[in-house]
Amino acid sequence: MRKIAAMFIFFTAGFCLYGQTFAWDIKFLKGSEQESLPISRQIRMETGDTFLITVRPDTGCFCYVLYSNSARQIAVLKDAPLRGGFEINIGPFVLEKPAGKETFYVIMSLERQKNLEKLIQDYNSNPNPDNLYRELATFQKTVSKLGEPASSFIASGGTARGPAEEKQQTKVTHFSGKATYVRVITIQH
Repeated sequence: MRKIAAMFIFFTAGFCLYGQTFAWDIKFLKGSEQESLPISRQIRMETGDTFLITVRPDTGCFCYVLYSNSARQIAVLKDAPLRGGFEINIGPFVLEKPAGKETFYVIMSLERQKNLEKLIQDYNSNPNPDNLYRELATFQKTVSKLGEPASSFIASGGTARGPAEEKQQTKVTHFSGKATYVRVITIQH
């Protein structure tokens, strides 16, 4: 009887733990060829280059995407719940002058981030980026304390568009094992 009780507790705890995490994929696609680049390090591009970011969660979640340009101006690109199993596009974008560092903050969470949403709303009515930058730094530090599971840059099973002889598998960066993620993508141009 104890073995049955122990197995029940083990499987119930495992199921509950599994239910509190999710998996998601992100692609950074450069240029008209949509070359897939890994986001684990700074990306080097030139003024005039184009790119697109795609996100696909396995389950319903909340997505926040904020962009900061080289002048430290912030734009909120996505602030909405996402349905699981569906891919969304963020962009396409064209890198413009002045050259510098462009940063994207991609936040994926099973739970709504009410404090972040309030700061986004406050920023939209009074564009002072300092509070939003502080919240992003604090949020990133808090989430990082939980440990960052390894991401993997893997083939997604699809192919890039183009002539049959030029088709190649598109690569995605895959995340799993946590309930909240903060992924920073940095572009230097």
